[in-house]
Amino acid sequence: MTEEVINALPQIFQNHICTLKRASLDDTNRTFMCESEIKVIHFDKIPKDYARGRGWNGVPSSNDALYISSQGKWYFIEFKNGTVKKEQIFRKLYDSLIMLIELGIIPDIGFIRDNINYILVYNSNKTDKIQTSTGRIANYSYIFNLAEQEEKLFGIEKFEKYLFNGTHTYTSNLFEKNFVIPMETEERLKEV
Repeated sequence: MTEEVINALPQIFQNHICTLKRASLDDTNRTFMCESEIKVIHFDKIPKDYARGRGWNGVPSSNDALYISSQGKWYFIEFKNGTVKKEQIFRKLYDSLIMLIELGIIPDIGFIRDNINYILVYNSNKTDKIQTSTGRIANYSYIFNLAEQEEKLFGIEKFEKYLFNGTHTYTSNLFEKNFVIPMETEERLKEV
């Protein structure tokens, strides 16, 4: 995010700015799924602030990061370095949106459908997409890597136009190519 975008954010977001690399950290394996230094909102930190003083036994689930482009487009980003459980992903989607609405940061569902996109970045080496078979996995991975095409997975596509403007499931390499590089380029052009 550019400094101009960051300065216009509500305080709850400004308190949790970090790099995309930091937001992509897999704490369990101590590995990063992305190396980019662009700034994002570390959205995993928002639920504690949101729930403070409400007397709840727990806090909502949330996506890992929120990026807001200088064009006003929002991108929720979730990094999964291991097993992807649809129920957990769907809960994070809904809880994150409910927090934004209740905090008064976004006005309504129309804003979400017009301006917010969802990206799930997964580790293709650790995620079962089809019935497990050594040969099938090798062929499948080889063909998709050659094609460098996005593959819609985990039921995320059903939220496109219904809940989000767009949805994507990317490997780390596709995320770099289709999101990180274009956003870094946009930010550099904005600074000039």
